[in-house]
Amino acid sequence: MLNFFPCPYPDEDFGSIIHRYFKLSGRPHMKDIMNKLFQVKTVRNRFILPKNLLILLNNILGEHSYSLERIVKEHSYLPLMKPFYLAAEYHNIIEDIGMTKGRIVVGSDQLRHMISNQVRYCPQCLLEDYQKFGESYVHRIHQYKFVQVCPNHHTYLISSCPECQQPFLYHNRRLLGTPYCSNKHYLPSFTKHTLYTETLEKLIHQVADDTKFLIYNEKDINIELIRQRYRGHSLKKGYFSPNGLMQKNKSFIQDFFDFFSEKNLEVLGIKINQIHRKFAQVYFNLQSNHYNILIHILLMIYFSGSVSNFLNQTITDTEPFIPFGQGPWECLNELCSKYKQNSIEACQRYSFRDVIYGKFQCEKCGYTYTKKCNRATLQNLDGIYVRDRGWLWDKKEEEIYKLYEKEIQKAQILNKRNRILDKKIQIPERNSFAWINLLFQVYANVKSYKETARILKTTEITVKNILIKHQKKTA
Repeated sequence: MLNFFPCPYPDEDFGSIIHRYFKLSGRPHMKDIMNKLFQVKTVRNRFILPKNLLILLNNILGEHSYSLERIVKEHSYLPLMKPFYLAAEYHNIIEDIGMTKGRIVVGSDQLRHMISNQVRYCPQCLLEDYQKFGESYVHRIHQYKFVQVCPNHHTYLISSCPECQQPFLYHNRRLLGTPYCSNKHYLPSFTKHTLYTETLEKLIHQVADDTKFLIYNEKDINIELIRQRYRGHSLKKGYFSPNGLMQKNKSFIQDFFDFFSEKNLEVLGIKINQIHRKFAQVYFNLQSNHYNILIHILLMIYFSGSVSNFLNQTITDTEPFIPFGQGPWECLNELCSKYKQNSIEACQRYSFRDVIYGKFQCEKCGYTYTKKCNRATLQNLDGIYVRDRGWLWDKKEEEIYKLYEKEIQKAQILNKRNRILDKKIQIPERNSFAWINLLFQVYANVKSYKETARILKTTEITVKNILIKHQKKTA
């Protein structure tokens, strides 16, 4: 158990908190501290994403202000990434941060390339923190590679002493507790302010401001909001065609380079080969490999001047120009807890000849269906086509089948046909779960594919396919 643990400072990097505990503990080796707090053996952990936090929280005696949610939100690097994750992805990362035996792969790998290898400080923050708290500490916002100036003081960050070139590192315990380097040089005297005289300096400061905005407003931002804003701005500029597909990709890339210039992008850390031919599709649609947050910040600046404007400005209604609308869309699975609720957040659009197809899949139950619209008029065409009823439906259907399994097997052996008075049978909506249930009952009685199909007003092959599917599972 821990008799004490230091209180966190505003925006303090979690590794800085652990380092302060190490100094106060009096123990000679950081390895002992890491094993005691988190039951891990590494001493080079930069805490880009902490892990086994529940071990630490459960061992702090008495009342304290720490919680898993607070550490993640106020002292980890994850909040900058949160708006770009699906809810399920983010939930899995939080569980791993709380307790995991292995490495946190999701999230950690995506953040690692964004965090500076050397600790960076704002000289003015070093002085202010020392005057206010009696010691200096590492600020989280300063550690992102693309944040080159302090958003609070408009001063350039330093990763080593400008006088003696002594670097500030984690693993050899050179974190600063005072505004002096290890050779006693007074660091605030090296403060360098941005002058706003060049386009690059304005851009550097805008990126720092927007990074801070994303971190402190992550709870109000989600992946679907960002996707909708991209779609709206892209439609206005003509990068999206009315059928919801990307067009003028080369034109967009050229406009992007003209707006920022290749030189300025390289200074910020964007390599030109990252702007590939599928660059717009990946980032506008937030597809699998879209986790370079600096690129998102630059895209938002390109469209609206800042991240805040991009997310908060009212866009001219683009709903009539997007096939099937902007969503979310309803789940049509009557067995799902989200039935008839707008729970589907993504629509996969593709076109063939004069028709645009939209594919919708519920994450809750796996139910997948397709809708169609006219490519020229964007008017929805009649009919909804079920592609997959999902795992939940299959599970429930299998349970019903097992109730009638023996009768169905006997019926197939006898292969006899018993006509019944089908006028007395109330037929549910075709392909509903009640209809499937009735199919099993009718077949168990009439013992014939053809007679079952006649009674249920469907085709013989439909009846046969449904039954054979379950017989294969049983076998």
